[in-house]
Amino acid sequence: MFDYIEVNQSEQFSFIRIPRALITEDYFNSLSLQAKVLYGMLLDRMSKSFQNHWLDEEGKAYIIYPVNEIQEDLNLSRRKIMDNLSELEKVGLVERKKQGNGKPNCIYVKNFIVESR
Repeated sequence: MFDYIEVNQSEQFSFIRIPRALITEDYFNSLSLQAKVLYGMLLDRMSKSFQNHWLDEEGKAYIIYPVNEIQEDLNLSRRKIMDNLSELEKVGLVERKKQGNGKPNCIYVKNFIVESR
């Protein structure tokens, strides 16, 4: 069905990285696996933010990732995406800021490094 991966062939593939801390740190135990995958997707988008200089007035980078695009990328319902974003927000990994006028929210993706909380 699928071929075996050969030496150095894995370098040609695109990956979504999920921080190990989200899996190993007790602080993140409450997060669903889907929320952890979504966080990896959001982190991936951050590289575009830096390239496009998407910074707010305080110099903080943000992403624009409309819910309908997340739905398409993860093949999940709108309700599930909203639940996953709420999970991430609850533990402090993201912050959403409304833009208004029907525009998608700005999403601030925060650092996953666990310090004494």
